[in-house]
Formats: sequence, structure tokens, C-alpha cells
Amino acid sequence: MTTQRELDLLVDLAKLLKKHGADIFESLAESISSPEMAQHLSGTLIQVAKTGRTIPKTKIEKRLKQEPSIPKSLTTLKSVEPEKYQLLMNFYSDLTEKAVLQSLRDIKEFAIGSGLPEVRAKSRQKAISPLISSLVKFPNEQLITKIQSAKKYDKSDRSLDGWSDIILNRQRR
Repeated sequence: MTTQRELDLLVDLAKLLKKHGADIFESLAESISSPEMAQHLSGTLIQVAKTGRTIPKTKIEKRLKQEPSIPKSLTTLKSVEPEKYQLLMNFYSDLTEKAVLQSLRDIKEFAIGSGLPEVRAKSRQKAISPLISSLVKFPNEQLITKIQSAKKYDKSDRSLDGWSDIILNRQRR
């Protein structure tokens, strides 16, 4: 008896009709009706299934797993200091979504301006984890202040309004 998954496979094969043509499908149907071809086809399908189980993961699957992972300093905080964990987790989410500190330069300047150790990463994504790790050491009150300053900092003079203020102020001098 055929299962639903086997029927789905046959449906997928039928969708290849347009690509290969009706003549090839009819020819294959006649060939499969012979016992030798059925035996050969069965052996080929089994070999393909075995090969499919041993193929290493593709680069795409590896890349999906390499999405920014939560820094260890943050995961260890979850059970010890849940309030701090929540504050930093929200900030971490904002950073990964580029809602705050949208460039590597912004992150580096924020770290320096906040009295944090210098961030020596070459990409924005790699700078997030050290930034979070350095923030873990602060008490909640200071942490809230620093996170709020990052959000204010994000509305920097690089916005259109900021540039227009700079231009207008220079013209007034």
C-alpha cells in the first residue's frame, strides 16, 4: 500500500511533465512495466536515499545556524539576574534588528562614550557580543541609563534633521 508521502513524490514527479515532455513520461512508464527496469529503478532509489542521508549539511543550512547567537554572558544571567537579563535581551534584540546603533562606527562610539572597553570588531555583527558582555558588569540603574543613551545617541546628527541643523548653525556664525 502506498503512503501519502509516496503519493506526494509521484505528484512532484508529475509536475516535471512540462519540463521533460509527455513522450518521455510515456517511455518511462513502458520501461518501468518490465521486471528488470523495476528492479533497476528500485536499486537506484535505494542508493539515492542512502546517499541523501550521508550528505553533509549545505552552506545555507550552516549559515542559518550561524545567525547571531545570544552571547554566553547573557544566557548565564537569565537565572541569576532576570531583570538585567531582560534589559540586555531587549537591547540585544534592538541591536540585531538595527533599531539602535545602526553601524559599527555607532557601536564603537557608543562604547567609548559610555566608558566601556574599546570594541575591536571588524563587523557590526561581531561587535554586538563584546558590547553586551561589557554591559553585563554594570548595575541595573547604570545599565538603564546607558541603554537609554544609546537610543538617544541613535538619533544622531547624521539624520537629515541633524545635518540641516549643522548647516543652519554654520550659516549663522
